[in-house]
Amino acid sequence: NKNQTTLFKGEMMEELLRNYFLNLGYFVVRGIKYRYNENDITDVDLFLYGRISSLSREKINVDVKNKKTPQAFERILWANGLKKLLKFDACIVATTDQRPVIHSFGELHHTTILDGNFLSKLRSSENNERLTEEELFNLLSPHKSYKTFYNKDWKYIYETSKSRLLTELDFSGFNSSLNVLLYFIEKQLTDKQKQESSLRIFYLILSHLLIIIDYILKDIIFLDQPNKEKKLADGFKFGNLGKEGVDRIISMAVQISGNKSASSVLKSLDDIPTDILKDYFSKNENAKNIFGWAKEFENLGFNKILITPDKTPSHLKSIISVLLDYFSIERRKYFNSFESIEKNISISENIQDK
Repeated sequence: NKNQTTLFKGEMMEELLRNYFLNLGYFVVRGIKYRYNENDITDVDLFLYGRISSLSREKINVDVKNKKTPQAFERILWANGLKKLLKFDACIVATTDQRPVIHSFGELHHTTILDGNFLSKLRSSENNERLTEEELFNLLSPHKSYKTFYNKDWKYIYETSKSRLLTELDFSGFNSSLNVLLYFIEKQLTDKQKQESSLRIFYLILSHLLIIIDYILKDIIFLDQPNKEKKLADGFKFGNLGKEGVDRIISMAVQISGNKSASSVLKSLDDIPTDILKDYFSKNENAKNIFGWAKEFENLGFNKILITPDKTPSHLKSIISVLLDYFSIERRKYFNSFESIEKNISISENIQDK
């Protein structure tokens, strides 16, 4: 495969492992930057997220080293430290080292080892229907957001969305992702030249949003319906602080400024149409399926042949429709806006057929 040869050995191995874990049923993200206050601290080579049951989720960091001197002992300690820091459930080290002592050291530190023997059999999980992370970056990097995201390119916006999966699986992460999705929906509607790239990144950030809400729902799934709805409504409206926290901050601000407009601030929060989100995500049949839908959107984002929203299955259309309603964007206008992409796809298919 022509595209694969441009990847370095380590990147190639990360792609093969990503496909392997996707086939096992995980939601997989490659190359997440762990950030703190705008500082990049380290990279998580692969982040695995699994839905074990309606009550429990599994988060795993995978460290991948495909080098002549893999320093496996050091990687085991490193992966373990990261696991503890991020409060993950397990860690995996993929190393070309094949010595038995690596396995025993891994066992001692509760680390799964994928050794050289395992890695050499991975070629079978190559997937030529998907873009690699590097190919996706090439599509996103030329585009910039001048106003909304302070001159950052789209690759940076995508990287930031990935980083939320490490540290913001909460209402703050959900609400941040919503704002980004609005930007890319508007781009799809207004900038036809960038429509294909903005659609891909929209699918991927939507998959991240669904993973975040899936993680939130595990803690409230067994509340009775009124309490579940209240929890969601408060979270969507007030973020992690909840209503009480926001009330406290507003009343303090009002006392300090001597301004009596607390009710007007709360009124503006009440105007946010969060009921649309609350009604959708509080339904048990939707909650059950969100993890699977996240994987489908991830796959749409990386699929070499881009499938437009009007051609997606009805359950994925319904999630997009909920977002459009929340943002007060007319559904028909959005779903009918992809003719130019469809023309390009049919032209490229005709060329391939010839």
